Amino acid sequence: MTIVTLEPPTTVSDPLATTQALLPRIRDLAIETELTGRVPQPLVDQLIEAGLFHLLLPRSLGGSETDPVTAARVVELLASADASTGWVAMLAMQNSYMAGFLPETGALEVWANQGVVSGTARPIGRAVPVSEPEPGYVISGTWPFASGSSHATWFSAECVVYDGDEPRLDEEGNQFAPTFFVSRADVTVRETWNTTGLRGTASNDFTIDGVFVPERRTFRTLIDPPVHDWALYRALPLLFMNQGAHALGVASGAIEEARAAFSTRNGWGGVPLAEQPRFQAAIAEAVAKVQSARAYIYSSAEELWHAVQADADTPELRARVRLATSHAASASLEAVDLLHRTMATSAVMTGAPIERQFRDLHTAAAHVMVGPLTYEAAGRVELGSEASFPYF
Repeated sequence: MTIVTLEPPTTVSDPLATTQALLPRIRDLAIETELTGRVPQPLVDQLIEAGLFHLLLPRSLGGSETDPVTAARVVELLASADASTGWVAMLAMQNSYMAGFLPETGALEVWANQGVVSGTARPIGRAVPVSEPEPGYVISGTWPFASGSSHATWFSAECVVYDGDEPRLDEEGNQFAPTFFVSRADVTVRETWNTTGLRGTASNDFTIDGVFVPERRTFRTLIDPPVHDWALYRALPLLFMNQGAHALGVASGAIEEARAAFSTRNGWGGVPLAEQPRFQAAIAEAVAKVQSARAYIYSSAEELWHAVQADADTPELRARVRLATSHAASASLEAVDLLHRTMATSAVMTGAPIERQFRDLHTAAAHVMVGPLTYEAAGRVELGSEASFPYF
């Protein structure tokens, strides 16, 4: 068993000010991030040292246990400077929620020394139970979409447990499929991330081949209860609101780019763009879409956060945070599409920030956690039924 020495928690007294100070460097490195397919390691190190990857990690494990609404605002700020950097920070934060469900000894192995987890929540690997060298499993498989794979120190992977040739079933008759945590040294990352947008997230495939994982580094997602009593673990919609915040950040960055372009360029006949009604209307509509979506997501989240701390949350409050999250992604996409179209040829040149933001947001909005299924699930709750979708 690994002996773990817990480093002192990284206390972030003002996460928003800390983030704001890093934005110029993130912007300066945005093109390098995209061209190399990964966030530069020196910048990753800065984000870790600033405590931003571990805002949602419990203090007992070396994190700062920041309230989730503030953490989401941090994601928004990061994404306003660069969507890929904001995305990998968001995923590092989101993946740290799993620390609250692992036995403490296992969680300490993964996170105590500022560990960063990448991985995929898909039960497509195979696990075989063993009793030596201690109770655990030998797992194998290949998983896609491991954001931050270039700098992750641990990988999480879901596997179906097999007893002989047959998959093990749980008490509900479903396949028994825990999540396993494997050290980077036992993982092979495959350079497969070649996409329209979010090119700097290194969301590659990864392979694990016959690696032993002790029982203490496993848990069953959405089945096992949390072992930590932080209120966040009773309201996981607050965790996934980060994806709406990320979209708002990308859209906010695009609005700033458009505002700068409209204020400094002339159009047909030498008339400044800022004086033309078409451009005035476009910037106003984009701002309205983003500001209204921002108000909805943060007001819904604040209401749920206060309610869950008082043990007074309801299915409706939880569903509205998920609805507000997906709405934030949709509204942001509409705003960026509008600005991209209005800026015409100024927005199509590779390397232009608005061109990158357009591609990044279309890629981010394809994620299932902000897609049509969340609207359908939220609608079921509004009509008095169960969501029947994860993390509601």
